[in-house]
Amino acid sequence: MAAKSYNPVQSDHKYIDIIEHLFQQPGPVSGTAIAKALGIPHGTVMSHLVVAVERKWARQTGELYEPGLRLMGMYSAFKMGLVGQRDALDRKIAILEA
Repeated sequence: MAAKSYNPVQSDHKYIDIIEHLFQQPGPVSGTAIAKALGIPHGTVMSHLVVAVERKWARQTGELYEPGLRLMGMYSAFKMGLVGQRDALDRKIAILEA
């Protein structure tokens, strides 16, 4: 049976582009600056930022935006999972070398 083919949702690409852009900046940036940098209409950027702030994927300080705590937490959880896997492998290797 052939795998289903799905079409990407363009607004999802824009949302991810905005979040990635926030992470690439040395500090908080305005919605206007994001729109100009990415070539996305300002209203579209702001609509995505409203959701990002609500879901804590971005944080707003005045008129500026930066990565939010939820993304930092997801990164930390992912990293801790990898560290746990590495520790388990190190123990297995130590047993094999004993």
